[in-house]
Amino acid sequence: MTNSKDRKTLNYAREVFRGGEKWLRINRDLLSSGQLLDLTTKLRLLEEAVKAGNAKEAASQVDDLENKIHAAQPARKHPAVRENIEVLVVAVIVAMAVRTFFIQPFKIPTGSMQPTLYGIHPTENEAPTLYSPQPPSIIERIVGVIFQGKMYDTYGYRIRGDHIFVDKISYHFRKPHRGEVIVFDTSHIAGLGASRGKFYIKRLIGLENDTIQIRPPHVLVNGEILDSRPAFERIYSRANGYNGYVIPQTFPPPTYLSRPSQTYTVPEKHLFVLGDNSMSSLDGRFWGSLPQKDLVGRAILVYWPFSDRFGRIN
Repeated sequence: MTNSKDRKTLNYAREVFRGGEKWLRINRDLLSSGQLLDLTTKLRLLEEAVKAGNAKEAASQVDDLENKIHAAQPARKHPAVRENIEVLVVAVIVAMAVRTFFIQPFKIPTGSMQPTLYGIHPTENEAPTLYSPQPPSIIERIVGVIFQGKMYDTYGYRIRGDHIFVDKISYHFRKPHRGEVIVFDTSHIAGLGASRGKFYIKRLIGLENDTIQIRPPHVLVNGEILDSRPAFERIYSRANGYNGYVIPQTFPPPTYLSRPSQTYTVPEKHLFVLGDNSMSSLDGRFWGSLPQKDLVGRAILVYWPFSDRFGRIN
């Protein structure tokens, strides 16, 4: 009659035996004839010990079998490097999944959303800053590049465009709201060449069936000035770099909303957008509306550079 300790030993031996048989089936073609014979013999001896209820012999055969299997496994070259590569591959896969389904980074290429968001631009006075009285040191340059997004040249520097995160998941559960800053695919917008970039970022003004009108500095939706959210208050103020919503004096003039009395009705399953930099933005005034299906997501955060715009996008 076996005691509790012996029963545990025999149960463990049975598990090792089943695991050893499975390992041998998987790796049979990788083993030499000598290794195959040796492992088969060890498995048979372990099986006999288990059937006989000999816990002491079974424990001994378990140790021998585990040692034989370990010795038969090919030694990994550079195990630390392999482990780091495996971790990196998993991290890349996770990052790609996050980018595809949840959050995607984008870079602002132009100034159509200034001063809310900036593309590549000169310094604050709109002219290169001369290196006076002395050019910046190496440390100053490194800090400028890493934290402030500065691009240095012979006569000064420019600032890189804001880098943002776009939330790609929210609009699967709710409809977009007026006033949100959105990113969308321009592939199905007539008249926009591929050279201008596939993705645009603008502020959402009109939903399907809304009637849009511009009476500078305001934008009207269904006959009323768009609500007094902080973002629109900033734009209407014509202060701190904002110019309000304007009717561009371009040639040729904008296709839509080219005079204060003109209106535009957003078609079904479409959206209408305008840039915050209304004086210099290729937006819905020129090409109309965009299909809702081309909406990529909602711009939520400036994550670089570390300027006064760093943080949540309003």
